[in-house]
Amino acid sequence: MIESQHKQHFPLSALFAVLAGVSFTLMSLFGKFIGQRASTDTVLFARFAISLIILIPWVIKHPHTTLKVAHPKKLIWRSCFSLLSFACFFYALRYISLSNALVLNNTFPLFVPFAALIHSHSKTSRKVWMGIIVGFLGVLLVLQPDIHLLNPYSLIALASGIFGAIAIVMIRHLTKTVSTLQILFYYFLFNTVATAIVLPFQWQSLPSEIIILLWGVGIFGALYQLFSTLCYAKSPVRLISPIMSTCIVSGGLLADFFIGNQLPNFLGFIGIVFIVIGGTLSIYFGQKELATR
Repeated sequence: MIESQHKQHFPLSALFAVLAGVSFTLMSLFGKFIGQRASTDTVLFARFAISLIILIPWVIKHPHTTLKVAHPKKLIWRSCFSLLSFACFFYALRYISLSNALVLNNTFPLFVPFAALIHSHSKTSRKVWMGIIVGFLGVLLVLQPDIHLLNPYSLIALASGIFGAIAIVMIRHLTKTVSTLQILFYYFLFNTVATAIVLPFQWQSLPSEIIILLWGVGIFGALYQLFSTLCYAKSPVRLISPIMSTCIVSGGLLADFFIGNQLPNFLGFIGIVFIVIGGTLSIYFGQKELATR
């Protein structure tokens, strides 16, 4: 059995989860302010390039421990799924409310058991299914479908949660053999290059106001990635994901209220509660079951 490079410490991990949740909410808020005044490719490039710039001093200080990795393919795959998650999220954020985008993105606890159990070739227990069913009832209450087709932008936000769940499972696996600095460096590097390739095709001049907002996306995006990587390294996913998810969803609700005096209706609030409870149950029982195998 491979020993983790990170000492397990739940109280510290919980603090990192709260800080990650606050950082993600602020990153999303800057993205919402940008809206359709900049392309999604531009927002994604800022998200990763600015984070890479912030990380460079630590890379220069520890070049040997940063550049040499044991599992480069795993790092690339993790980067791909995380990039897909953020691409779906920022694109949907242009068209739906901040709180709805955050709620649907943070359905990832419902999908983590699927990703983790498929990776380990294990069956899903009844307790896990109970949490998943409760969580998806919450998704329906938030989406509130009618006789018309579901809002496609909401479905795109939901897809960001699916891709995010796969990336989270990969992070937990990588932290057993790869340092936090290595994970962050290659993640930012790969996604900066990937977004830079497509950026020229939708290039547009940007006013100074948008550039400042893009820096906000990048800075708080870097803080989110740092704190989330540390919290998943120091405690099991089943214990930390619900804490971070609750902080992010609460932050989105507060932001929508203070910015536009917008709040979900009664069914929407019930749906949010169901998603948090369902995610907590599915993550807890799913990862607990894996730990006993």
